[in-house]
Amino acid sequence: MNAATAKPLRVILADDHPIFLIGLRVVLEQHSNATVIAEAGSPSALAEALKNHPCDVLVTDFMMPVDVQNDGLRLLERVRRDYPQLPIVVVTMLNNAGLFRSILALGVTALLSKASLAGELPAAIECLHQGKQYIADSVARKLLEAGDYGSETLIAHEHLSPKESEVLRLLGAGRSVGEIAAQLSRSNKTVSAQKVSAMRKLGLSNDAGLFIYLQEHGLT
Repeated sequence: MNAATAKPLRVILADDHPIFLIGLRVVLEQHSNATVIAEAGSPSALAEALKNHPCDVLVTDFMMPVDVQNDGLRLLERVRRDYPQLPIVVVTMLNNAGLFRSILALGVTALLSKASLAGELPAAIECLHQGKQYIADSVARKLLEAGDYGSETLIAHEHLSPKESEVLRLLGAGRSVGEIAAQLSRSNKTVSAQKVSAMRKLGLSNDAGLFIYLQEHGLT
């Protein structure tokens, strides 16, 4: 479904810092395809919000050090168990590849850094509308540095057209869009469109994910 015409997503926000909850709401309210229906400042409040407010997506901080549920992974496990179909967007200030792997292993829909939410949260919402996973650039880079990234989330390279594959191969070789256009006697617009089409087929939402794909498939 086109995100521009899709029904607004009903969102529950969870974070133990009131100022950050306000910031999350402001970012989401500027996004026409999402509306905040409830907020929670603790794990117990989140449980009540999920019970009383049917929603389309949960946006939650990883660490809410309040009451007995003070472990982020346990909290996510509980939400995933009780609401197995609910898309979960996790935001965190932490920067640890092992932790990122553990969070992603729980099947979250998006993993974002608090440092870049203004730009990445709307992008994550767009991906939700399209049924795709979104991983922040900084998270993807950390996973790549650690030599670990979930290739099972990517579609096989064989789905690409020959021209799209050629563009990806040259991108992997370090060429810019302009250089590729000149080499292949195509316009910049055509090469950019082929890059975007390839990324869409591969389920990739940003250049960091594309770079990881190229690395994993020996195209760099």
